[in-house]
Amino acid sequence: MANAWIMAPLPIAAASASSSAAGRDPVYVGNDYAGVVWRSASASATTLTLDLGADQTVDTLALFGVEGAGPSTLLSINGATAGQPGTFTALTPPAPLLAGAVMLRSGRGVALADFAPAICRYLRLNFGAPVSPIEVARVVVGKRIALKRNFGMGGSFGVRDLGSVEFSRRGVLMRRRGKKMRTASISFSNIHRDEVEAMIQPLIERLGNTETVLLVTNPEPHQERQNRCYFGFLVGDLAAVQRRADGFEAQTNVASLF
Repeated sequence: MANAWIMAPLPIAAASASSSAAGRDPVYVGNDYAGVVWRSASASATTLTLDLGADQTVDTLALFGVEGAGPSTLLSINGATAGQPGTFTALTPPAPLLAGAVMLRSGRGVALADFAPAICRYLRLNFGAPVSPIEVARVVVGKRIALKRNFGMGGSFGVRDLGSVEFSRRGVLMRRRGKKMRTASISFSNIHRDEVEAMIQPLIERLGNTETVLLVTNPEPHQERQNRCYFGFLVGDLAAVQRRADGFEAQTNVASLF
């Protein structure tokens, strides 16, 4: 089992696509609204180009809320610097778009790509052989954190039901159905001091409970890998607790938007 990934998404300053359906602007891939999406105009090969606003170090990209992809649909990623905006170099070869064969219960797919760290301002995503117009709700790109030691046993994976069930004074059922958000709760119990100071503390100070984060509990290729990807908000108190001289523990609780 590979160590889990945690990543704060970089802002997407602008986006363009080779084709877009009416009302499905490419810039929507940079917001956190699951229902506000970009969609290509047809079921043909298409590209989506992201502008990060300035050169950034990136090594990971994830797509959430993907529709229009099948087993033969491919994704490749190219990058370009601010100094050479039209000169794209390959960051990944064409590979299956979906991160695993088993879909999320919602039916909306997840893509996950990692590559050698590269300095880029522009990223071009190339979609090949879609089965219908490609749709993407959120693109998450940045530089991942993978701690030296993985999270420990005792992880909890479930749902947060935003609906409610109540009864009137006469015992009549009053049910309000709501979205059921996937949740993951894992504990990193063997974090070194330098990792806390260089990575964990800056991350939680930046994110708090109101900024989004990517969590991949196991990035190894697997048919269930889509279900091991979470994108949402950190829930609860955020801290790294010192258990011994060079041993810290941090609990990571994520409520996923997808």
